[in-house]
Amino acid sequence: MPLQGNLQEMSLANLIQINCQEMRSAQLTLTRADQTGEIYFSDGQVVHATLGARRGEDAIYALLAWDDGTFVLDRDVPTPEKTIAAPWGALLLEGMKRVAESPAALTEEADMRPDALAQLRALNGVAGVVIAASDGIVLGADIPGSDGENEAAAAVFTGSSAEQLGQVLQLGTFGHGLVILKNKRLLILPQPDRYVGLVLGENASPTIVANAASDALK
Repeated sequence: MPLQGNLQEMSLANLIQINCQEMRSAQLTLTRADQTGEIYFSDGQVVHATLGARRGEDAIYALLAWDDGTFVLDRDVPTPEKTIAAPWGALLLEGMKRVAESPAALTEEADMRPDALAQLRALNGVAGVVIAASDGIVLGADIPGSDGENEAAAAVFTGSSAEQLGQVLQLGTFGHGLVILKNKRLLILPQPDRYVGLVLGENASPTIVANAASDALK
């Protein structure tokens, strides 16, 4: 029986992550108004996608910008062709970066406390800060040698995935998480409508920094 749902309840990024981690072969059909897109999975990877005249990675990036619509997942459906070679994780990070750079996404910066970035950056053990809206927009960043876009994409993807998986598996509320980005550790804290990413110093304790940051954000 096909799995059906709404993208407001389960984002496309999370659908891709879950299907790839479970090594499924499947067809995912997405519908919004008069548009229909298709994504095919094989051996734990995204291998083909279409949206109108768009194909391959171009179609994936366009579909990742959808924040509403419906989906139908049919398992054990073979792909008609292969137009995507990039790993699924790289597709998601690039897709979120493109959403963040979209002109339609200019926004929530006004309601961010102007001192929040400086307060977080001043915490002991914090080497950099990014604050991102839940759609990946960089609301503020202070990271040496970076504009914060990669860190924002990682924070939003990891944070939203953890929150939705926690709900599905009834694991409780996501408090904070840690990911490794090349040569830096990124501590992720969820906030209403946004995520905070803190680049940790070499010997910083994630738990101690998370507690200090939570106090600063109150």
